[in-house]
Amino acid sequence: MLTNDIIKDISFLYELSLSIGQSLDMKENCKQFSHALMSFKNIEFGGVWIKNKHIPFSNNEFGLKAIYSHPIVKLKTDSICIPNFIDNCFESQNSFSCVLTQEISNEIGFKVKEGGAITFFQLKDIGFLALYSSSEKRIWSDIDQTKLKNVVDKFSVSIQACISHEISIQDLLTITETKKELEKAKKEAEESEQLKSAFLSNISHEIRTPINAIVGFSNLLSDTEINIEQRTNFISHISNNSKKLLKLINNLIDVSKMETNQLAIQKEKFVLNPIITDLFKIHKTYLLSHCKLKLKLVLPDNSDQFSIYSDKNKIIQVFDNLIDNAIKFTPKGLIEIGYFIENEKHPVFYIKDTGVGISSEKQDVIFDLFRQGESSSTRKFEGSGIGLTLCKKMVQLLDGEIWFDSEAEIGSNFYFKVHDSGQSNLKLLRDSSDKYENRIEKSGIKSINYSNCNILIAEDVKSNFNYLNAIIELTDANVIWARNGKDAIEICQTNNPQIDLVLMDLRMPEIGGLDAIKQIKSFNSGIPVIVQTAFTFNNEKEECFNAGADEFITKPIDPQKLIEVLQRFL
Repeated sequence: MLTNDIIKDISFLYELSLSIGQSLDMKENCKQFSHALMSFKNIEFGGVWIKNKHIPFSNNEFGLKAIYSHPIVKLKTDSICIPNFIDNCFESQNSFSCVLTQEISNEIGFKVKEGGAITFFQLKDIGFLALYSSSEKRIWSDIDQTKLKNVVDKFSVSIQACISHEISIQDLLTITETKKELEKAKKEAEESEQLKSAFLSNISHEIRTPINAIVGFSNLLSDTEINIEQRTNFISHISNNSKKLLKLINNLIDVSKMETNQLAIQKEKFVLNPIITDLFKIHKTYLLSHCKLKLKLVLPDNSDQFSIYSDKNKIIQVFDNLIDNAIKFTPKGLIEIGYFIENEKHPVFYIKDTGVGISSEKQDVIFDLFRQGESSSTRKFEGSGIGLTLCKKMVQLLDGEIWFDSEAEIGSNFYFKVHDSGQSNLKLLRDSSDKYENRIEKSGIKSINYSNCNILIAEDVKSNFNYLNAIIELTDANVIWARNGKDAIEICQTNNPQIDLVLMDLRMPEIGGLDAIKQIKSFNSGIPVIVQTAFTFNNEKEECFNAGADEFITKPIDPQKLIEVLQRFL
């Protein structure tokens, strides 16, 4: 009889050993071993718990997870905390058997509350194996447990092999994904470099073209034999190309500011129709002299006194860029600009054209920086590739949105709107400030007389002083020149003659403009100080106002803008 038991045990252990490592899938490996083991005695439940820290890519570093159990219905949960009683028992032995209690059931999430016997085997340091039978007080004796020790250890090794295999597979997938990501990043980098190279080449052309016209026609003006009509024509070319170059440079500067989060928002209340009407007049004048393209203005009924609270200059810039874009891509036909009222509150601005349109494959990227419909040297249309990017970012800065619909060879419609959170975006003007602005627009420079006023120009560059002086002389004002901040301070301090207004440059030798403003305001806060500068980075406008400046205008200075400022303070 004893011999037969030994043969049975050997046969069982042999079959059990064969069930180990049949699969590198952890769950399948546990299933084969558990089923073979449960056939040894009257075992009703078997389960394998692995510590979460050993389970590859587990989201939980603590506790254990039942990676296999049979039948699964006997578990309330597959995730448990590490049972203290098991840890305590495994400190002195690799396996133990005990009567199932309520406490043990709760700790391993077992549905059977108590009764019967349960046996635990330690799976090295990675977890444990549990076997349960309701008909046994003790499933196995210490001798039976010892018989299984070597087989259970081999099973533990097979589990570790499954874990290593899964990590290897995941690492391989990660490497593959990383390789794909690197290839994608490389492709994007190469594309970005190509875009930047194309942009630099293109922007060089866009800058040199107006400069060539400015320099060329300026040289032709020196010819004493040209007639008045030719001279007027040359001056017109110089003026138009100067404005074109200035607009391009301003766009480049604004894109740079946005990339470094330095583009500030200056909101104010202003009448809407005049700015759109002015843009219409400017572009219509250009179109009349350069092409046969028609420009149409559409404004809502009874909107003459509508005002909006937003950044006026940025709305003008967005509108201006979109109109330029429409003119550029509309060789013939009609361009319509204007706005309509959405939900009786918000103005939606639009620019519609009957131009070449945008092909479907280009529509997803037209707002991307450096992108253009064409980039070859034989492209039909000029442009820098930053206009639409600038428009989108500016609209987003104003908490608005921009969108379009377009069809190739039919035309494009661009729309944008801005929002003023917390109040209606469109409302009736209730003060007279804009009436004052309208009065200024209607008045000419020659009708202004400041013969009793002394204006100090603080400017170290002679040509810049000569330009400002030429404008101010038209008003008959007396002009005093200070070549640096130190001279400007001394002239204002001696007050002989009495200075009525200061035009202050920021970058000057001896003492800079900011320090000069502070000192002048310290002993005479009543003198209006107007900053005139070519530098607009690093929130200089805000710094100037903090120093005491009364107004801020940027170079190149528009004569009409300068006269408006003088009228406001004199």
